[in-house]
Amino acid sequence: MLPVKALCLVSLFFYVLPAFGQDGRIPDPAGASPGGTLNVRHSPEQVMRAHAAAYPQAISRVEYRKGDWAVLARGKWFYHAGGRLVPEEHLEEAESYARQSFYLYFPGLPPWKEPEGEMAERLRNALAQRRANPPKRDPEFYDTLWQAHTRDEAQANLTRISFLGKQFPVHRDLAERLKKIDALIQEEAENDPAVRRWIDSLGSIGAWNWRTVAATVSRSYHSYGAALDIQPKTLGGLATYWQWTADRNPEWYKVPYSGRWHPPLSVVGIFERYGFCWGGKWPLFDTMHFEYRPEILILYGMKVEQ
Repeated sequence: MLPVKALCLVSLFFYVLPAFGQDGRIPDPAGASPGGTLNVRHSPEQVMRAHAAAYPQAISRVEYRKGDWAVLARGKWFYHAGGRLVPEEHLEEAESYARQSFYLYFPGLPPWKEPEGEMAERLRNALAQRRANPPKRDPEFYDTLWQAHTRDEAQANLTRISFLGKQFPVHRDLAERLKKIDALIQEEAENDPAVRRWIDSLGSIGAWNWRTVAATVSRSYHSYGAALDIQPKTLGGLATYWQWTADRNPEWYKVPYSGRWHPPLSVVGIFERYGFCWGGKWPLFDTMHFEYRPEILILYGMKVEQ
């Protein structure tokens, strides 16, 4: 059984929120009620300041203007707009876009509890709802941050790295971070046989892929080279991605941690230290997936190395 850190009230975060974000993740509390159980509601100002702290090389100002909080990213103003992060020229049509996914995120893993009742029903129907009404975010904000509005622009930003014995392209701005993560994981493996076994079990690592999030029309972070999918040589019957599991098991959400392929939590912690969130903490789990979202970690009080 995977060891977990028992955090006060954290076990509730999988189950109490009334809706999921467009990626199937728990949505930003600034755009949805947290059900009155967890005091994690973030104001538009907090969200925008978290982005400014996360991307100081791209965001130069945070201001309240035209009745909303906004950031100046690479010379262009973007507004909170109910969590949608739209440029000034898209304000009139902002409500036609889905909210950006500022999902709940905590250190460690909460103790496992099988979803039931309304939450179980929502998870059971998640894939069908997503396919019936694919969410669409406005991509302009993150396209601007990563300077990748097109596939060609994204490719121009890539650099090839060696990471955990695999080679693949990532966004050049993340190369040094991933180099540090690699060194710390290798150091951890020298003292922890479980981490060494995990490294030895890996089959492939993929990063850049210009595409949308599965069953949506929203840009994936893989399009920027800002996300990694780390897969083992074999899953050994374990689950890793909720959609793959849902295609063969309508009660996929009942698969406990022990039935999922997980990186060691010490590895997850090293990724988080350098700004990467892990998809194993999402209700619609993706245990092979890490994405660079330092603004999420900052919103929830976690320290991110610069």
